[in-house]
Amino acid sequence: MFLGEYAHNLDDKGRLTIPAKFRDQLMAGLVVTRNPSSNCLLAMPMDEWERISAQVRQLPALTDPRIGLLRRAIFSAAEDLKPDKQGRILISQRLRDFAHIETEVVVAGVDNHIELWNPQMWDAQVLAPLQDENLGKDFFAELGV
Repeated sequence: MFLGEYAHNLDDKGRLTIPAKFRDQLMAGLVVTRNPSSNCLLAMPMDEWERISAQVRQLPALTDPRIGLLRRAIFSAAEDLKPDKQGRILISQRLRDFAHIETEVVVAGVDNHIELWNPQMWDAQVLAPLQDENLGKDFFAELGV
């Protein structure tokens, strides 16, 4: 399980140091790809990637254009990575461009995966809505939490 929110910086080569708390779960390898529902990147261990990709493969991509779009969005951008000895991964320029990541990165643990965010987008799309008293109450009440 990935929990917590961390502020990190990319080095000059575009490498991200994975938070120490997450490294053991990712040292065997991980996949980083676009998040089709947000302007952030998804990072997950190989076993979680295999589970999710198996689910997506079962969806009727030929008869539902939304599923075709989902498949193209996540699979075409996916990169399988293995952290180096210092726990760093190289985030490609095209993935950084998609998520508007330049130097600073918010690394957010989200249960079975990690999200990588541009800090300003994290504030606007995640933190700001949580501070909207009406939105938060209504939404969480609908979910029963």
